[in-house]
Amino acid sequence: MHRISLLFLILFSNILLAQTEIGDNFVKDKFLKYFELPRESVFLHTNKTTYIANEEVWLKGYVYNRHNSKPFSQTTTVHVGLYNVDGKKFNDYHFKARDGYFKGSIAVDSMLASGEYYLRTSTNWMKNFKEDDSFVQKITILNEKSIEKAKSVKEYDIQFLPEGGNLVEDAPGVMGVKVTDINGYGVRIVEGSIFDTDNTQVARFYTSIFGLGKFNFNPKAGTTYVAKIEFSDGSVQTTTIQKPSAIGISFSVKNVDDDRFIISLTTNAATKAVIKEQQFYLLIHKDGHANRIPITFPKNKLFVSKVLNKEVLNKGMNILTLFNPDGKPIAERLVFNNSDLLDSQLEVSKLSTEEDSLSIQVKLLDASKGMQNLSVSVLPEKTISNNNQNSIYSALYLKPYIRGFIENPRYYFRDVTEKKEDELDLLLMTQGWSKYDWNDIFKGPPGQFYEFENGIDLEGTIYSKGVTSEDKLLVSFPDGRSRYLDILENRFLIQKNFPIKGEGLDFTLIVKNGKLAKPNIGLNMKLGTIPDEMDTIWKEKIAFENENSSKEIKVPDLIFSDNTINLNEVTVVEDKVKTTVVKNSLIPKYLASRMTEVTERLEFSLPFVTDIIRSRGYNVMEGLQFGSISRVFINSITPSSFSGANMYPVPIIYLNNARLPNFDVLYKMPTNEIESFLIDKTGAGEGARGAGGVIRIYTRRLPRDYNDQYGRDENVFKYILKEGFEPVKKFYTPKYTSYLSNEFENFGTIHWVPELKTDENGIATFKILNTLQNNINFYIEGMGADGSLISAEQNLVID
Repeated sequence: MHRISLLFLILFSNILLAQTEIGDNFVKDKFLKYFELPRESVFLHTNKTTYIANEEVWLKGYVYNRHNSKPFSQTTTVHVGLYNVDGKKFNDYHFKARDGYFKGSIAVDSMLASGEYYLRTSTNWMKNFKEDDSFVQKITILNEKSIEKAKSVKEYDIQFLPEGGNLVEDAPGVMGVKVTDINGYGVRIVEGSIFDTDNTQVARFYTSIFGLGKFNFNPKAGTTYVAKIEFSDGSVQTTTIQKPSAIGISFSVKNVDDDRFIISLTTNAATKAVIKEQQFYLLIHKDGHANRIPITFPKNKLFVSKVLNKEVLNKGMNILTLFNPDGKPIAERLVFNNSDLLDSQLEVSKLSTEEDSLSIQVKLLDASKGMQNLSVSVLPEKTISNNNQNSIYSALYLKPYIRGFIENPRYYFRDVTEKKEDELDLLLMTQGWSKYDWNDIFKGPPGQFYEFENGIDLEGTIYSKGVTSEDKLLVSFPDGRSRYLDILENRFLIQKNFPIKGEGLDFTLIVKNGKLAKPNIGLNMKLGTIPDEMDTIWKEKIAFENENSSKEIKVPDLIFSDNTINLNEVTVVEDKVKTTVVKNSLIPKYLASRMTEVTERLEFSLPFVTDIIRSRGYNVMEGLQFGSISRVFINSITPSSFSGANMYPVPIIYLNNARLPNFDVLYKMPTNEIESFLIDKTGAGEGARGAGGVIRIYTRRLPRDYNDQYGRDENVFKYILKEGFEPVKKFYTPKYTSYLSNEFENFGTIHWVPELKTDENGIATFKILNTLQNNINFYIEGMGADGSLISAEQNLVID
């Protein structure tokens, strides 16, 4: 008996670090302190998931306070990183949030290679917590090169996952099954069978489309069990099930009806001899809210169950943790309570047809839901460009609590039926322990090392001579506001500002005698950092194909090169740049006729020098890349035979006739600082080393005259912001080659409404371009001021 007691102690202690402080309130107190700081979740709604180069990723973000189930109004800054398929960051973007919402767009760089990318959304506040609460949305970009779909290797991962986490000999319980391919996607099987040592079949099971299944299982001591699984191609795979523990408690949860559920604990004689009638308890918890329920095994009984009213459950996700008499967690199960959460329904209708547009109405069927803030993506019915497997429901109700990858989480919250509720419960049963590690909870609450970002601070330096602390600096913002700034040792600070990338700040120096002077200003801003790499990536789901088959996703010829904006919007289209003879003594005479002059039009369309190079067919990457100390990397998109197989040569770049050893000087260099340029992709005159072409850049011989250019007073210094928050553009519809082509039906965009607010009756209207489509799909996500969520997909037949 002493040996069994020791085994029991070891088994029930291996989940946690050693504890010396035990008491009835110890666990709950630790739990409440761990969740004192509110947790936020974020959801990013993109207008679709597949984009053609030179399109925009139109997006709307929702920030949610999980503690009070309302929009997180304290969050004002949200960071989005763009990562490639290997999890390496390509670029980062910063958005201003208000009242729990943000909106904007990201241009699809024409030099991004065709393939899969990830948008990772996070905040500074999230850094306080060990759990990763960032949201990741996968997108696909189609460029000049087609995507060749990979072929799957028929390798499987088969896992057996006991409900609650414990498989105990001679204790009946439920065993979960998870069958996935090499990329983690579920595989549906024809049949699975469990055989004991005597080759007697003791259980049968099947799996869902996500490779999940379950069966009742009572493992006997000293018996080895083997599973035989048959796949759709006729192949059979055999695997041995893990051995059960000699000591332990099996824990299961089952739904009774709409109002009740039952929890069951089962054990064996060896365990019962140790625990006797000691009290266990169940903690039902979520985001700092908890209910504690005592449970005791009756005398001489190996089984105990409790029927509970669902009123003890929180709305949405619930984590049920079983604690032994010493206050140590020994089993855990996730349960979802969708009571009153998924009832929001709406209908979309056409109100009228006008010359080139349709008037659309969105109406909430439950008027009590009242005022909602929605985002709406409008696409052709036959679209294949929207494969969004996330929704605001799955992002805010499900993913924050689960470890690891969930295949198509949106599925569980669309057109919910009893069958889907059972499938969601099966998913939660096979997920095991929640995202929160009790080791971390018992160590103590997270520290508040990162604050909510309320704008950013701009640190400035005045390079003009003779400036003293008695002088004042006047700054004028684009919205007309002005502010006087103190100067200390030629430095100044603009606090809690939301600078927009590309906008300008005007500075005027007011010296002590009251006169005005034009200062020379430099600014430094510290935007929130975004990781250079991310771990949360998942490959495309690959269908099994014949080895000789090959499928490609081809890039559609869909958008006119002189892309314009419909519905009375305006767009700036780059002029054909003119070639002139520039009277610059630095430019060799034989090159003068080939130079391209930088016009104001070009400056506006392509604000940075790297934008010009990118527009001429080069791959340009800016910012520190993994494994590199350079901030700018430029290479050809076409491999060169001079450089060997699969090599993409780097161009030779001259700045004012001096060859650049690296390209860092071009980082964020404004186009308005250069006078002319020449891009020769043949590399003429450079021999074999010119395989990547040659680029010649000449800066302006005199600094740009800010006064003439902007009509400012001679005492004003204008600083153009190279970095900052993303500007919020008004949505425009690209000019497509045809609205009736298969390409448009598959990849086209009809409309995007980032902020559609319903009135007190739950009604909102908007107009869309009439593209003569007979069927249109509306993808709608939303959140109200009370924290209620909406997610819907509606099809509208146009008469």
